[in-house]
Amino acid sequence: MIVSNTTPISHFLHLNRIDILRQMFGKIHIPLAVKQEIEAAFSDNSQWQQCLTDEFFVIGKVKNPILIHKILGQLHKGEAEALCICMENKVKLCLLDDRDARRFAKQNQIPITGTLGILVEARKKGFIESVKPLMNELRSSHHFWIASAIQT
Repeated sequence: MIVSNTTPISHFLHLNRIDILRQMFGKIHIPLAVKQEIEAAFSDNSQWQQCLTDEFFVIGKVKNPILIHKILGQLHKGEAEALCICMENKVKLCLLDDRDARRFAKQNQIPITGTLGILVEARKKGFIESVKPLMNELRSSHHFWIASAIQT
């Protein structure tokens, strides 16, 4: 089971490369809060609509309201719900970019990767030719922050 927060999906929608996520993961589980956040920004995006139509994204609900309330004090709703779903299920990977959410995931032994990690792995698997042009587009057009040590 692969679970995602909003940000990695948003980045691939901005790049018009949702196909990379499809090739890498098959299906991705997202909580309702993530679906709502993406719809607020991408309601007219044909890639997003197609993903909903063909059920590439599986919409899930958090089962443990006590757990979600604990996490909500530390993280945004989409991140909190995604991490709750991870904690409630046996997950293979959680897609997260936010530093605090990644820290929480590591503390709870939830395996993670982010947008850049997905791009690097997609390159290794031959799904894309190069990471750099996509990374540069995210940095210049979509406020994607990358540590200077990683950029080179």
